[in-house]
Amino acid sequence: MTLTPRALLLLSAQRHYLHDRPDEREVARDWQRHVEQARADGDLIALVQWDGEEGSAGETFSKGWILYPDFRAEAGDVLVRAQAPDAFSGSDLDAALRGRAVRELTLLGLPGEELEATAQAARDLGYQVSAAQGGQAQGGQA
Repeated sequence: MTLTPRALLLLSAQRHYLHDRPDEREVARDWQRHVEQARADGDLIALVQWDGEEGSAGETFSKGWILYPDFRAEAGDVLVRAQAPDAFSGSDLDAALRGRAVRELTLLGLPGEELEATAQAARDLGYQVSAAQGGQAQGGQA
């Protein structure tokens, strides 16, 4: 296991978040650039897979629940299942990050409750947090 002080946390990488958006390809390409840069910098990549309600677009184990085709967990990455809106609550995300000595998180996801709740939980847990939304870094303002 590699220790690294920084991690990129993908919050909206499931198919149902991006599929059929008017800007689907642009967002996916932009996020892929963020992932590639983080990997090149030696940062940990962590992907959140939100468990969805029965009958919802992101219903657990449905087609919408799986990761968008451009994103996948690779060797050394962290993949966690979580319950909205906070990726830390009820998941092993904090333990996985602390076990790798992560102190700084960049959150990458669509604006909304999951991004805000996860950012606040991360700050409450002592992480330094910044957000990248649509490629626009917003230092500490997630």
